[in-house]
Amino acid sequence: MRKILRGLVVVFLLFFVSPSFVRADETSETTGGSTETPQQVLEIAPRAISGGSGKANDPYLVSTITDLKSALGQSIPSGETALYIKLTGDILYSYSDRTISINKNTVLDGDGHYILYSGTNYDGDHFITGANNLAITFKNIKYGNVTYPNSNWYGILHVVNTNTNFVVENIDYNIQKGGQPFYANTNVNTLTFKGKNNFKAGTSNGGYDGEFAQGFTSINFAEDSQTTIYHDAYNELAFLYAGGSQTVTVGKNAIVDITTNKPYLSYDGNFTLKVLEKGQFKYKAISGNNSSTTSKAVLFKALGTITMEFAKDAIGRFTTEKDGFSGESPTINATSPNYILFDSPSGKSALNGATLKFSRKDTDGYAYPIKYFSSGFKELSPNVTGNKNVVASYISNGESVVYARAPKITGMSADPMVGTDLSQIRVQINQWTPENLVNISKVSYKLGTKRLYSGTDITAAAAQTSITNAFPSQGLWAQKDIWATNNIATDSIYQFENLSAQTYYLYTKLEGACVPGYTLSSLWIEQIVEVPSYIEVTLPDVLEFRTPKAGEIVKEQHLTNYSAINHGNVPVNLALKTLTIKSNSSPVVSLVSNCQGKKQVHLKLVAEHPSGNDNRILDPLLAGTITGQPIALTPYWDNDREATLYLKGEHSVSVLDGGPHQINYNLAFSISQAS
Repeated sequence: MRKILRGLVVVFLLFFVSPSFVRADETSETTGGSTETPQQVLEIAPRAISGGSGKANDPYLVSTITDLKSALGQSIPSGETALYIKLTGDILYSYSDRTISINKNTVLDGDGHYILYSGTNYDGDHFITGANNLAITFKNIKYGNVTYPNSNWYGILHVVNTNTNFVVENIDYNIQKGGQPFYANTNVNTLTFKGKNNFKAGTSNGGYDGEFAQGFTSINFAEDSQTTIYHDAYNELAFLYAGGSQTVTVGKNAIVDITTNKPYLSYDGNFTLKVLEKGQFKYKAISGNNSSTTSKAVLFKALGTITMEFAKDAIGRFTTEKDGFSGESPTINATSPNYILFDSPSGKSALNGATLKFSRKDTDGYAYPIKYFSSGFKELSPNVTGNKNVVASYISNGESVVYARAPKITGMSADPMVGTDLSQIRVQINQWTPENLVNISKVSYKLGTKRLYSGTDITAAAAQTSITNAFPSQGLWAQKDIWATNNIATDSIYQFENLSAQTYYLYTKLEGACVPGYTLSSLWIEQIVEVPSYIEVTLPDVLEFRTPKAGEIVKEQHLTNYSAINHGNVPVNLALKTLTIKSNSSPVVSLVSNCQGKKQVHLKLVAEHPSGNDNRILDPLLAGTITGQPIALTPYWDNDREATLYLKGEHSVSVLDGGPHQINYNLAFSISQAS
């Protein structure tokens, strides 16, 4: 308010005291009492404009301040909605050139040239509006160089009227004294940034700097624009001064990066910040070089309400090198943002009196935890579902706190595969968000033989905790953490092997660094996978033994070692069903249950397991149907997957009986899955 009154006094004095023009032999008197000699003679009849007709496709071409004044005095050409002017050289103006009026819709294209101020008085209007309801664009203009590093308190255009839409596009502004780029009286006016803009104001030897922008009701950063602001200014306490309600809108995909020494983001009035889809608003409060504001605590100060709105994939970051954020407490409406971070890299508490009032507005299915750092990373809430307030004590006076969208697995495969000595589930994350997870990511798998949580909602906090803390007695069969150092899709491949045929419950979680300084986790997701039964048993073709004389038949008389082997994923029973005598078996030798005469054979089938457990002896082997306990074989990954088979018993066949004699029998087995 002080500056507005001061400006009115200047206008009053000029109106009643100043002559209508300055002659070449006069000096101009400044409002501060100092004098300065004009650096060029003003012509009463301006030079002709060097070219153009003022149309969009044929702008007036100007190269001096005189040319520019003359061009600004022209009428809008017929058929156009604005007057178009292009610079063909750098424009240098002095204090005596002040109060250059723009009173019609105007587009001023600097074409990469400078507009430079040569004076040493920073407290007067230079360019100023002269009518209401104007649309004015300044673009492709540079301000400030080594020779002429200063400007004036009232900005590159002093907006004194109502309903002005001032658009700046591709502006490069590097000003020391007089480093307030934008000033408007507290009327209904709009400031819009387009293209790529860079502002550096104050920085050293400051003075007459003020806010970055004052008095604009609406400040818009247009879609896809990029605006970088370094504002180390001497005077005033706020980065933005509203003088009433003010709305700042960061458009879709727009990036705004602000660094300032001001203690307040905004001052005087209701303040609204809207960050649209994929927009980024970054605000950093520093001590800076200008000491008038360095000792102040960083505040949200609006003398009214502060509302922030972050849309889908938007980013908000509020960083302070001074004391933590305090003052008015912002209401933060979050509709699927990427993250909203408050941090203090200096190690101080991020919050110092302000309450962050988070209000989740979406139902997008993602988890939005609130995490913070205080002697380590901790979690205040695993998933905000409504409103959540955060104050310094809630986060142990932590150095940072973030509301962020956790990663989410959006594509997952879990394929069972069975075969010879194979029974597995091959798992892989195929899709995830955000796609640009940085640094090392971790994939966690848990495989259960039953559901690892109760209830029907896996996203509930209790269900997630139950899965995280599950142990074998609760059905956890196996778990595995994998570090994805290159590509999540390829690095996340894993096989759970040697699986029994049954239903499994697979749980998967993804962790990654998607917020500066933080690693966030997705919710556990569940997939039900059925591993089918697979039965495959190999049996020897023959069991051959040779005994040279009558008597006992022993294992050592077999011509080789014979085994029955289970290659499947289920336990099986191997049952001997029948024995038949083959036609090439000697008819003079009888198969009996007990040798009591000549030319007789008593056989037993023995099955021995490696463990020595559950061995079987089928005795006797006689022609026809055979009953007895089956031979049990465990799945392929177990030691007792196989059994060594051999025949033993006795016989009463001798060489005196006309031998040798060959016996040949056929054994039929049945194979079934064990219960």
